[in-house]
Amino acid sequence: MVEIDRNWLSGFIIGPMATIIVAISLSWKAAWIGMVCDLIIGFFLILVALGYDKPKMAQGTIWGFVVALVISLHPLWLTFG
Repeated sequence: MVEIDRNWLSGFIIGPMATIIVAISLSWKAAWIGMVCDLIIGFFLILVALGYDKPKMAQGTIWGFVVALVISLHPLWLTFG
């Protein structure tokens, strides 16, 4: 059985959720803004996680940003392409 670390999951979920919430609230074309917000929020979450000695949460935040970036590629292309 696979055990998921709650710290990793809490860091990971921030990025994709920010992008998806912006896509639902505004439009799919504006979803890339969620990725930009996640970059700023994620940076400070990484600092907080490392300050509280939670490296798994920092790692999850980085992977969450990568997923948010992948989700945001199509809306970014629609907006500026």
